[in-house]
Amino acid sequence: MIIIIGAGLAGCETAYQIAKENIDVILYEMKPKNFTKAHTNKNFAEIVCSNSFKSNLLTNACGLLKEEMRRLDSLLIKCADETAVPAGQALAIDRERYSELVTKKIKEMPNIKVIEAEVRSRCVS
Repeated sequence: MIIIIGAGLAGCETAYQIAKENIDVILYEMKPKNFTKAHTNKNFAEIVCSNSFKSNLLTNACGLLKEEMRRLDSLLIKCADETAVPAGQALAIDRERYSELVTKKIKEMPNIKVIEAEVRSRCVS
């Protein structure tokens, strides 16, 4: 079993990738009980500063990285593609729908246990 603290972008992707390998995961997330000043909703993987993941073009590093993530079955890019909004060559998302979708998919995974609690110590039980 692996414990992950925080259901932000990195925590959600990590939990998803580990769970796909049939390893049990405990994912701690303080929301919806506690919020920071940057948080505005109760869902995971909240995008707080921009709705754009930058360019989708394979001719630049941003687009190439996203394509590599798609090929590696990234939950975050999969959800971004599903919640994309028109933005030219950029991958822009509907932030609310994106967070809702990531949360739903994480909670649906049978070997991820979500604990809604703030971790204040390195010793978690």
